[in-house]
Amino acid sequence: MAETHAEVHRHPAPTGFIRKYIFSLDHKVIGIQYILLALTAVLVGMIMSVLMRVNLSWPGSHIKILETLFPTGAPGGVMSAEFYLSLVTMHGTIMVFFVLTTAPQGGFGNYFLPIQIGAEDMAFPVLNMGNSCWLPRFADRDFRRRQPGNRRVVREIR
Repeated sequence: MAETHAEVHRHPAPTGFIRKYIFSLDHKVIGIQYILLALTAVLVGMIMSVLMRVNLSWPGSHIKILETLFPTGAPGGVMSAEFYLSLVTMHGTIMVFFVLTTAPQGGFGNYFLPIQIGAEDMAFPVLNMGNSCWLPRFADRDFRRRQPGNRRVVREIR
């Protein structure tokens, strides 16, 4: 007897925490992962924005935590000009690519679109899982490696 389309494409229920919440094939969980990634990026972008505003309000002020976090970008706790410019660039990049594109398209699109069209699942759930939250996370990891004030980035470009 031939199987129906729904029987062929139905996925077994995930059994463990990692399969259910980390490597999920469920479009709702993937949508929530996208939204959480966007909220994390909003937090990082807001911290960068606060650092930029502090430098604009009190230029040349000594902030001890900056010296600890970014020894090359803020020597002596004073933000250098190139560190400030890299903060502006990274703030804009994070807010555009990890927030403005991730939350509305990835988060709400994955969560609500299959519900709105009446589909049980996305067309390619494994591809959706791989590209959904894991590709931006690896890009974010590489982005964090090139933190503000890291002079190695400047040498790689030249």
